[in-house]
Amino acid sequence: MNGPDDSTLQGAAGAVTPRPAWRIAAFVAAAAIGVVSLLPPRGTPGVEIADLGEFRAFVGHALAYAVLAACAVLAQRLPRPAVTFAAVVAYGAALEVVQGAMGLRSMQWGDVLANALGAALGIGTAILLLRLAPAGWISGRDS
Repeated sequence: MNGPDDSTLQGAAGAVTPRPAWRIAAFVAAAAIGVVSLLPPRGTPGVEIADLGEFRAFVGHALAYAVLAACAVLAQRLPRPAVTFAAVVAYGAALEVVQGAMGLRSMQWGDVLANALGAALGIGTAILLLRLAPAGWISGRDS
């Protein structure tokens, strides 16, 4: 029986999409973003990340936060896009502050902007998926 309390949902062609999978994906995305954000910059001893250049870094930030925000929306039974946007942008801003405080990296407002644009893109994509997917497949709601 599929209902609002089920953790697995039937989609088109009988595919099963467990809601916990979206939660796990959101946590994995958040953890990966946190780790990559706090790695020392290129040229410092130890583990480092590649120097991507400004444009590629902007796109990388936007894509990473789009994935995080989309997974966060899809993990919610009753999605709250504004709350999700605020939380994802706050997470990105907090990481930028920590980068500045660590001294090895610097806080960049351009990164915060990229994070916000990515979060908006991810939330928009998730909402579109929720509207276009067969009833109950992703959202857990029956129409």
